[in-house]
Amino acid sequence: MKQLFFPTLFTLLLLVFACGQDNDGVVERNINADRIPQGVEVADAFPSITVEKAQSMIDKNKNLMILDVRTAGEFHGGHIKGAHLLDVTQDSSFMEGLKSFDPSKTYLVYCRSGQRSRKACNLMQENGIQDVYNLDEGYLGWPQPE
Repeated sequence: MKQLFFPTLFTLLLLVFACGQDNDGVVERNINADRIPQGVEVADAFPSITVEKAQSMIDKNKNLMILDVRTAGEFHGGHIKGAHLLDVTQDSSFMEGLKSFDPSKTYLVYCRSGQRSRKACNLMQENGIQDVYNLDEGYLGWPQPE
């Protein structure tokens, strides 16, 4: 009986942790901001998605805008094809740039590793742009040209 306990436990734990990511490429399914109970702090109200899901969105959604929120130097060092640059670290110019965005479009937002893009997604939603997706691993996770 003891011989079966640890292999069975290990297998169950492996299944639990392996199933942490949804099959649809969404790493985190965050709750909507309007459903957050008062006094509960939630980091994000938008989905963080895998590179595979992002590529699928790029291939299928012609209404998608790819937004790179890194610095100009990072952008010129390499970026996702078709991306538009709007540096989130430049607060006033970022907020001014948001004013020109179409709130009916879908936005794929990325930075280097996924942290600044979370901030950008939050700011976008606070300013009426609701259909935003954060690239979970950022540009570091994007397949690099050889």
